[in-house]
Amino acid sequence: MLAEFADFSDAEIQLFNKNTCRMNLDKNAVLSKRGAVSKSIFFIVKGSFYQSYYNPIRDEDIITDLYLANEWVFNTESLVNQKPAKTTIKAFESSEVIELSLDNLHKLIEISNKFLQFNKLLISSPKLSFYDENMTPAEKYNYILKTRPQLIQTFPLSMIASYLKIRPETISRIRANVSF
Repeated sequence: MLAEFADFSDAEIQLFNKNTCRMNLDKNAVLSKRGAVSKSIFFIVKGSFYQSYYNPIRDEDIITDLYLANEWVFNTESLVNQKPAKTTIKAFESSEVIELSLDNLHKLIEISNKFLQFNKLLISSPKLSFYDENMTPAEKYNYILKTRPQLIQTFPLSMIASYLKIRPETISRIRANVSF
């Protein structure tokens, strides 16, 4: 998990482990709540999560992101700006995460500048950028099929459709034309 940022020494890895907390979460457990200010980042050891907000007009949750094991999950806008989150992050299934609080991250940075590499995580562009109107529904689906096929294996089609900003009927038609 740390290797993606820098070449950390054994002492730095031990320091990281001392400043993190492992948590087991049940299905539907809330990791980050709408209206609360995010104070931590989480590494998914096992399980999966989804980020969403409730749309009262459509009377449904709108999925804004999906997360799998071996990925970092946090509410970017809330964490970076220290403002109340507009979305909620929930466990899709029983999961295990490693939590690193912002306070502990700052402590780690004071001890070793290598931990500044976590900024890459905080300022990186979104994993998927198909929210503009330039991609057709089929292109969106094929994009995740090629880049993150585990999403399709983990989450139900209704959540995938919401994530891709297309109707469930459309995703069913697209799948009928895709050969696996």
